[in-house]
Amino acid sequence: MTKLRLPWMLSATVMCFFLTGVGWTQSDDSQSDQASSTAGAPSNGQSSGQDNQPIQSLPPISGLDQPSLGPRFPTRSFLFPGAHVSEALDTNVGQTTGTSAINGVTRALGSLMLQKIGERYSTAIDYVGGVAFYTGISPDISQIEQFDAEQRIYWRSGALTLRDRFSYLPEGSFGYGAYGETGAYDLGLGGIGYVGGTIGQGLGGLFGVGDFASLGQAPRIDNLSVADVVQSLSARSSITMAGGYELVHFTNNSANFIDSNQITAQVGYDYQLSRKSQIALIYGFQDFQYPNIAGSSFNTQVVNVMYGYRISGRMDFLVGAGPQFTFIHNSPLFGGTSDRITASARAALRYRFPRTMIGVYFDRYDSSGSGYFAGAVSNVVRFSVSRPLTRMWSGTADIGYAYSSALQPSLTGPLPASTNSFQYVYAGAAVHRPLGEHFALFFSYQFNDISFNAESCSLAIECGSAPRNVVAVGLDWHPHPIRLD
Repeated sequence: MTKLRLPWMLSATVMCFFLTGVGWTQSDDSQSDQASSTAGAPSNGQSSGQDNQPIQSLPPISGLDQPSLGPRFPTRSFLFPGAHVSEALDTNVGQTTGTSAINGVTRALGSLMLQKIGERYSTAIDYVGGVAFYTGISPDISQIEQFDAEQRIYWRSGALTLRDRFSYLPEGSFGYGAYGETGAYDLGLGGIGYVGGTIGQGLGGLFGVGDFASLGQAPRIDNLSVADVVQSLSARSSITMAGGYELVHFTNNSANFIDSNQITAQVGYDYQLSRKSQIALIYGFQDFQYPNIAGSSFNTQVVNVMYGYRISGRMDFLVGAGPQFTFIHNSPLFGGTSDRITASARAALRYRFPRTMIGVYFDRYDSSGSGYFAGAVSNVVRFSVSRPLTRMWSGTADIGYAYSSALQPSLTGPLPASTNSFQYVYAGAAVHRPLGEHFALFFSYQFNDISFNAESCSLAIECGSAPRNVVAVGLDWHPHPIRLD
């Protein structure tokens, strides 16, 4: 996040391998960095401190794009097809307590990425689709679909970006990418800006997926559409505006998971303090509706003050916090109307060493409830690292933890009313290497666990600890990128 890009376990090696091989490389400063930095920055920029050199604008931290610290996609138009197959052993594919059955999972996927760049626009489209075959469970076949699209329109002092992400997945997306394949559920080209389901910077999760756990096979449709504008006011200041709509619908919903619709808006003002640092004031609004729970909705208003520090191509640091006002408007059956004030916060640190890239992320905000609750306060922590291990092998690791507490009683849905929180943890690692010009091999392992503050739940869902281990091997195929210019 994306962030169009390759699966997260292959993006650092496979894409660089192919693009370098045909002479398509780019400097550390990404195209999006350059567009944000140069848009509308007057030539008579103000000075900083004691020197008289004009300040070069940084990408605004209130925007939705997360600047790249690593190699970027080329500034040429191209088409990039691919195919991915994997075989996995899963110790708890249904994610239930007390199970010891081992199931096999075979995945066969195809992907297609397009990047088209014009003088004042850029287009990025990414699609991945296929099937997963399971042994020992019913249904034994699941469909996998994900489509990402982005259209940017530039002018001298700013840019308009239109984005859409659609997915139909057999499980959730948080920590799911390493489940025995190439991380296909995180596919996307770098220009789209999606990272683990969350768009870039700004208020983070306000425009990201609010699904922080998955329990068993629960297919869902998730579609997020966002429009955002960045407009420079001077060499030091800029404003950003964004609005989006997301829907989550669970299909084959025998466990009675809670569907959700979400409207989100955000506006921010950024001021650059120096060549490397800036501050921002952001206001965000969210409205949550639950179609299968009559008379249940709430909205949230967030105000954050943010600080960002960036060393181009090496380090990116962001921290922000502020009050979060939640207004719950329900029928008396669900507790009636109630208001509360809590804190929202966001912090991110990314650092690129000569051979290693690390990232640490924290978010706290109101979320849709992940299908378990009609709204929740979510605290999410993630850590990721990637580095080459030898001349041919490279490795990645990703660890995440989410704790969500209900905003209102669970009088419907898959959990009993006494359940008011859940926690989910995952840890995954993978190693991979290219095999010739067009193939790449990977091995991966992932652990995850979900637990609720109740001993049992309704229907077939059990709420005790349900650990899961997945080991996998897979093969990816890509031809050389097809140049379109």
